[in-house]
Amino acid sequence: MSRSYTTGDLAKLAGVSVRTVQYYDKRGILSPSDLTEGGRRIYVDSDLEQLRMICFLRELDFSIEQIKRLFAEKKAKLDTTVNLLDRVKNQTGQSLEFLSDISLTMKNQLAWRRLQKRMWISNLATILIFVLCVAWLASRPQSVVWQGVGIGIGLVYVGILLTLSYRFSRKIAYICPNCHQLFQPTYREFVFARHTPKTRKLTCPHCHEKSYCLETAKEA
Repeated sequence: MSRSYTTGDLAKLAGVSVRTVQYYDKRGILSPSDLTEGGRRIYVDSDLEQLRMICFLRELDFSIEQIKRLFAEKKAKLDTTVNLLDRVKNQTGQSLEFLSDISLTMKNQLAWRRLQKRMWISNLATILIFVLCVAWLASRPQSVVWQGVGIGIGLVYVGILLTLSYRFSRKIAYICPNCHQLFQPTYREFVFARHTPKTRKLTCPHCHEKSYCLETAKEA
Protein backbone atom coordinates (compact mmCIF):
# COMPACT_ATOMS: atom_id res chain seq x y z
CA MET A 1 0.00 0.00 0.00
CA SER A 2 1.35 3.41 -1.00
CA ARG A 3 2.18 5.79 1.81
CA SER A 4 1.23 9.46 1.78
CA TYR A 5 3.59 12.33 2.46
CA THR A 6 3.37 16.03 3.15
CA THR A 7 5.63 18.47 1.31
CA GLY A 8 8.01 18.47 4.28
CA ASP A 9 8.09 14.65 4.44
CA LEU A 10 8.83 14.42 0.72
CA ALA A 11 11.62 16.99 0.91
CA LYS A 12 13.26 15.24 3.86
CA LEU A 13 13.16 11.78 2.23
CA ALA A 14 14.63 13.11 -1.02
CA GLY A 15 17.29 15.18 0.73
CA VAL A 16 16.14 18.53 -0.67
CA SER A 17 14.53 21.63 0.77
CA VAL A 18 10.80 22.28 0.97
CA ARG A 19 11.34 25.23 -1.36
CA THR A 20 12.82 22.88 -3.95
CA VAL A 21 9.70 20.68 -3.87
CA GLN A 22 7.50 23.75 -4.12
CA TYR A 23 9.59 25.08 -7.01
CA TYR A 24 9.27 21.83 -8.99
CA ASP A 25 5.53 21.89 -8.31
CA LYS A 26 5.33 25.47 -9.58
CA ARG A 27 7.28 24.58 -12.73
CA GLY A 28 4.91 21.70 -13.46
CA ILE A 29 7.27 18.74 -13.18
CA LEU A 30 6.20 17.44 -9.75
CA SER A 31 2.47 17.72 -9.11
CA PRO A 32 0.96 16.32 -5.88
CA SER A 33 -1.21 13.22 -6.23
CA ASP A 34 -3.96 14.76 -4.12
CA LEU A 35 -5.08 17.92 -2.34
CA THR A 36 -7.00 18.06 0.93
CA GLU A 37 -10.06 20.26 1.30
CA GLY A 38 -7.82 22.80 2.98
CA GLY A 39 -5.45 22.87 0.00
CA ARG A 40 -2.73 20.76 1.63
CA ARG A 41 -0.59 18.87 -0.89
CA ILE A 42 -0.43 15.08 -0.53
CA TYR A 43 2.27 13.02 -2.20
CA VAL A 44 2.65 9.24 -2.56
CA ASP A 45 5.52 6.81 -3.19
CA SER A 46 5.49 7.36 -6.97
CA ASP A 47 5.85 11.11 -6.39
CA LEU A 48 8.85 10.47 -4.16
CA GLU A 49 10.48 8.34 -6.86
CA GLN A 50 9.74 11.04 -9.43
CA LEU A 51 11.37 13.68 -7.24
CA ARG A 52 14.45 11.52 -6.78
CA MET A 53 14.79 11.04 -10.52
CA ILE A 54 14.28 14.75 -11.18
CA CYS A 55 17.17 15.36 -8.77
CA PHE A 56 19.18 12.76 -10.69
CA LEU A 57 18.56 14.56 -13.98
CA ARG A 58 19.39 17.92 -12.41
CA GLU A 59 22.73 16.50 -11.22
CA LEU A 60 23.42 15.64 -14.86
CA ASP A 61 22.86 19.35 -15.63
CA PHE A 62 19.45 18.86 -17.27
CA SER A 63 17.46 22.08 -17.24
CA ILE A 64 13.81 22.26 -16.19
CA GLU A 65 12.84 22.70 -19.84
CA GLN A 66 14.82 19.62 -20.87
CA ILE A 67 13.09 17.58 -18.17
CA LYS A 68 9.74 18.86 -19.44
CA ARG A 69 10.77 17.74 -22.91
CA LEU A 70 11.36 14.23 -21.63
CA PHE A 71 7.87 14.29 -20.12
CA ALA A 72 6.41 15.46 -23.42
CA GLU A 73 8.11 12.58 -25.26
CA LYS A 74 6.05 10.15 -23.20
CA LYS A 75 2.94 12.36 -23.41
CA ALA A 76 2.64 12.26 -19.63
CA LYS A 77 3.69 14.26 -16.58
CA LEU A 78 5.61 11.39 -15.02
CA ASP A 79 9.31 11.17 -15.77
CA THR A 80 10.12 8.19 -17.98
CA THR A 81 12.72 7.08 -15.46
CA VAL A 82 9.99 6.80 -12.81
CA ASN A 83 8.09 4.52 -15.17
CA LEU A 84 11.18 2.32 -15.27
CA LEU A 85 11.28 2.10 -11.49
CA ASP A 86 7.59 1.17 -11.46
CA ARG A 87 8.28 -1.67 -13.88
CA VAL A 88 11.20 -2.90 -11.76
CA LYS A 89 8.77 -3.49 -8.88
CA ASN A 90 6.95 -6.08 -11.01
CA GLN A 91 9.88 -7.54 -12.95
CA THR A 92 13.31 -9.03 -12.31
CA GLY A 93 16.43 -9.69 -14.29
CA GLN A 94 16.66 -7.50 -17.35
CA SER A 95 14.81 -4.55 -15.77
CA LEU A 96 17.50 -4.37 -13.12
CA GLU A 97 20.09 -4.17 -15.89
CA PHE A 98 18.43 -0.93 -17.02
CA LEU A 99 19.25 0.63 -13.66
CA SER A 100 22.83 -0.52 -14.08
CA ASP A 101 22.94 1.38 -17.37
CA ILE A 102 21.80 4.56 -15.60
CA SER A 103 24.54 4.10 -12.99
CA LEU A 104 27.07 3.67 -15.81
CA THR A 105 25.90 6.93 -17.37
CA MET A 106 26.50 8.82 -14.14
CA LYS A 107 30.01 7.39 -13.80
CA ASN A 108 30.89 8.29 -17.38
CA GLN A 109 29.89 11.96 -17.20
CA LEU A 110 33.45 13.11 -16.38
CA ALA A 111 34.84 11.19 -19.36
CA TRP A 112 32.09 12.68 -21.54
CA ARG A 113 33.01 16.23 -20.49
CA ARG A 114 36.65 15.55 -21.37
CA LEU A 115 35.62 14.27 -24.80
CA GLN A 116 33.52 17.38 -25.36
CA LYS A 117 36.41 19.63 -24.36
CA ARG A 118 38.87 17.88 -26.68
CA MET A 119 36.38 18.02 -29.54
CA TRP A 120 35.83 21.77 -29.20
CA ILE A 121 39.54 22.50 -28.87
CA SER A 122 40.28 20.45 -32.01
CA ASN A 123 37.47 22.11 -33.96
CA LEU A 124 38.55 25.61 -32.95
CA ALA A 125 42.17 24.86 -33.85
CA THR A 126 41.08 23.54 -37.26
CA ILE A 127 38.92 26.61 -37.92
CA LEU A 128 41.77 28.94 -36.91
CA ILE A 129 44.21 27.22 -39.27
CA PHE A 130 41.64 27.38 -42.08
CA VAL A 131 41.07 31.11 -41.53
CA LEU A 132 44.84 31.74 -41.60
CA CYS A 133 45.13 29.75 -44.82
CA VAL A 134 42.30 31.74 -46.41
CA ALA A 135 43.96 35.00 -45.36
CA TRP A 136 47.26 33.82 -46.84
CA LEU A 137 45.57 32.80 -50.12
CA ALA A 138 43.89 36.21 -50.35
CA SER A 139 47.33 37.80 -50.55
CA ARG A 140 48.42 35.53 -53.44
CA PRO A 141 48.10 36.50 -57.12
CA GLN A 142 44.81 35.53 -58.73
CA SER A 143 45.44 32.51 -60.93
CA VAL A 144 44.06 29.08 -61.74
CA VAL A 145 46.88 27.48 -59.74
CA TRP A 146 46.09 29.38 -56.56
CA GLN A 147 42.38 28.76 -57.04
CA GLY A 148 43.15 25.05 -57.15
CA VAL A 149 45.21 25.38 -53.99
CA GLY A 150 42.25 27.12 -52.32
CA ILE A 151 39.87 24.34 -53.33
CA GLY A 152 42.33 21.77 -52.02
CA ILE A 153 42.62 23.52 -48.67
CA GLY A 154 38.82 23.70 -48.46
CA LEU A 155 38.48 19.95 -49.10
CA VAL A 156 41.15 19.16 -46.51
CA TYR A 157 39.34 21.41 -44.00
CA VAL A 158 36.03 19.63 -44.55
CA GLY A 159 37.74 16.24 -44.35
CA ILE A 160 39.38 17.08 -41.03
CA LEU A 161 36.10 18.28 -39.52
CA LEU A 162 34.31 15.11 -40.67
CA THR A 163 37.12 12.95 -39.26
CA LEU A 164 36.98 14.71 -35.89
CA SER A 165 33.21 14.37 -35.84
CA TYR A 166 33.35 10.67 -36.72
CA ARG A 167 35.97 9.90 -34.06
CA PHE A 168 33.88 11.69 -31.43
CA SER A 169 30.73 9.80 -32.45
CA ARG A 170 32.50 6.46 -32.00
CA LYS A 171 33.54 7.32 -28.44
CA ILE A 172 30.06 8.11 -27.14
CA ALA A 173 26.81 6.25 -26.59
CA TYR A 174 23.25 7.24 -25.76
CA ILE A 175 20.77 6.15 -23.12
CA CYS A 176 17.16 5.84 -24.19
CA PRO A 177 14.74 7.66 -21.81
CA ASN A 178 12.04 5.08 -22.61
CA CYS A 179 13.71 1.69 -22.09
CA HIS A 180 16.99 2.96 -20.55
CA GLN A 181 19.16 0.81 -22.79
CA LEU A 182 22.53 2.11 -23.98
CA PHE A 183 23.14 2.17 -27.73
CA GLN A 184 25.37 3.73 -30.37
CA PRO A 185 23.69 5.23 -33.46
CA THR A 186 25.14 5.11 -36.95
CA TYR A 187 27.29 8.06 -37.98
CA ARG A 188 24.57 9.22 -40.37
CA GLU A 189 22.00 9.26 -37.55
CA PHE A 190 24.49 11.08 -35.33
CA VAL A 191 25.14 13.82 -37.91
CA PHE A 192 21.58 14.55 -38.98
CA ALA A 193 19.74 14.15 -35.66
CA ARG A 194 18.39 17.22 -33.88
CA HIS A 195 20.27 17.78 -30.65
CA THR A 196 20.86 19.85 -27.55
CA PRO A 197 24.28 20.23 -25.85
CA LYS A 198 23.71 16.97 -23.93
CA THR A 199 21.02 15.04 -25.83
CA ARG A 200 20.32 13.92 -29.37
CA LYS A 201 16.97 12.92 -30.90
CA LEU A 202 17.46 9.32 -32.00
CA THR A 203 15.47 6.15 -32.60
CA CYS A 204 16.36 3.53 -30.02
CA PRO A 205 17.23 0.17 -31.69
CA HIS A 206 15.82 -1.66 -28.65
CA CYS A 207 12.35 -0.15 -28.11
CA HIS A 208 12.20 1.71 -31.47
CA GLU A 209 10.99 4.93 -29.80
CA LYS A 210 12.35 8.22 -31.13
CA SER A 211 13.22 10.66 -28.37
CA TYR A 212 15.94 12.90 -26.97
CA CYS A 213 18.55 10.48 -25.62
CA LEU A 214 21.20 11.41 -23.06
CA GLU A 215 24.75 11.47 -24.42
CA THR A 216 27.47 9.73 -22.40
CA ALA A 217 30.98 8.39 -22.91
CA LYS A 218 31.32 4.76 -23.86
CA GLU A 219 32.67 2.49 -21.17
CA ALA A 220 36.42 2.09 -21.51
